[in-house]
Amino acid sequence: MIEYENKKQNLEPVSASGNIEIYKLPRPGKYKWIEELRGVFSTWTPLGGRDHSIRQWWFPNASSSVYQCGSPLLSTMDSEGVNRVTVALSDTFSRSHLTVSVDDLNQRDEIIFTVETKSENAFLRVDRRAVDYCDAVTEAGEWMRSYLKDGQIPVPDNAELPLYSSWYNFHQEPEQYLLEKELKIASEMGFKTFILDDGWQFEGKNTGSYQLCGEWKLAKDKFPDFKGFCDRVHGFGIKILMWFAVPFVGFDSPEYVRLKDKLAFDNAPFGAGVLDIRYPEIRRHIIGILKRYAHDYGIDGLKLDFIDAFNMEAEHIPPYNDDMDVCTLDEAAVLLMDEIYATMTDINKDFLFEFRQNYIGAQIVNRCNMLRVADCAADPITNRIGIVALRLVNKGTAIHSDMLLWGKRESALNCQRQLLNIMFSVPQISVRLTEIPEEQLDIIGRFVSYWTENRDILLHGRFRAYHPESNYTVIFAESDEKKITVLHAEPLFTPCGKCEDVFNDTPYDYIVPSTDECFDYTVYDLYGKEIFTGNSNTKRRIDLPRGGMMRIKAK
Repeated sequence: MIEYENKKQNLEPVSASGNIEIYKLPRPGKYKWIEELRGVFSTWTPLGGRDHSIRQWWFPNASSSVYQCGSPLLSTMDSEGVNRVTVALSDTFSRSHLTVSVDDLNQRDEIIFTVETKSENAFLRVDRRAVDYCDAVTEAGEWMRSYLKDGQIPVPDNAELPLYSSWYNFHQEPEQYLLEKELKIASEMGFKTFILDDGWQFEGKNTGSYQLCGEWKLAKDKFPDFKGFCDRVHGFGIKILMWFAVPFVGFDSPEYVRLKDKLAFDNAPFGAGVLDIRYPEIRRHIIGILKRYAHDYGIDGLKLDFIDAFNMEAEHIPPYNDDMDVCTLDEAAVLLMDEIYATMTDINKDFLFEFRQNYIGAQIVNRCNMLRVADCAADPITNRIGIVALRLVNKGTAIHSDMLLWGKRESALNCQRQLLNIMFSVPQISVRLTEIPEEQLDIIGRFVSYWTENRDILLHGRFRAYHPESNYTVIFAESDEKKITVLHAEPLFTPCGKCEDVFNDTPYDYIVPSTDECFDYTVYDLYGKEIFTGNSNTKRRIDLPRGGMMRIKAK
């Protein structure tokens, strides 16, 4: 029984089928119910990262959400990854806070769920089916999206093609002629999309902050001929996205003085003020800048950054006035994203929009076709965890890795392992291709070739990520004909009887079939070189070098 605020009202489900109950929440407020503490081994939330802990009543595991940050969903599961209870809200715009915790205080063998929402008209979905948590979470995401008025936006083909980024390799010092050399090599390796990241908008060295944002004029010392640059990059067969820090006007920008009366608040750590987008003129100002770059230079997309910086409660921003057309930044963020989307797709129906964690909710993601893991430079495990989370919640959007970064002296094995950790997303690379050794270039080239050949399976096949509590030890995707598996921790795997590629990202130089099923296989090292062929009847432990692949023949 779900209780509304201090047991003033008990709710009955408006529908119940197959261990899924739907409740109508009659008003904003806090709702609470109790489940039996049995079989719960770990928890899962969209922005939980590595934290899958079960917490006690004084510090519950939580999923906070608003339009521009998070998603109102949480899940509990048993030790085999079977769903116990998965909870989701239909309203992904309003502020909400979902929690789960163990009630050890009262010694009642209970686990407590709460849902606090500011929504006037939300439905609550409680799923107790004994299904794989991947299915429970994915279906909860699909259910949330079913409440969108206009459905998901289409995903252009280039949103699902390998991408080169200028961020980690150039930071705030991108340079036209160096980038042209990089992108020529990238195009020959199979990269089809390019993001020109931060730094193009001010002259000089890296500042490490956003104090010079606001005017959004091209830095002539970095891009003396930006139109020529765009034309040449397009000539390589590469689409161009440009980075914009949407909310920010830097403290050192002339725009800060001009717009100081139209700022919502200052963000001192970033060195910038946050535009008050409740003013329609401010939204027109932002859109006018973006539109100019599409018209004047023919850019193909936008990386819209820091949208989550608009996430501020009403009491911390100036009061509403008659020059505004909405009362809250949350409402204004919806208008801004809708207006940007309408304007840019009117110019080009296949326009590309990249968002990133933490703005991942169903309603806001309906205004992007590329969704990226948050910054985790050189951290393959965090990249892997973010990819899985985004894939489970946001089916139908192109899920991208964070950009890969490694040093020029890094081993081929560690480069390969970073790549294996992003296998089930669109790969983004941010290393200087003109400076890394040939061995690293070869690793990237072969990965991009393999990934592109198997793109449909990797991005759209049946997807499973086992053991979230251990950062996903086994991940696979499969079609009717083929399965692709990456082992990330333990060498044990289960043959499926069809053609299967098994990659070894474990600390071991062998893998072990979990069944007595007989199959023929070929082993390749991390450079793609065939080492030997064999049959599983002759050897139960199969030698497979770290970073290598075993290809199992179909029966």
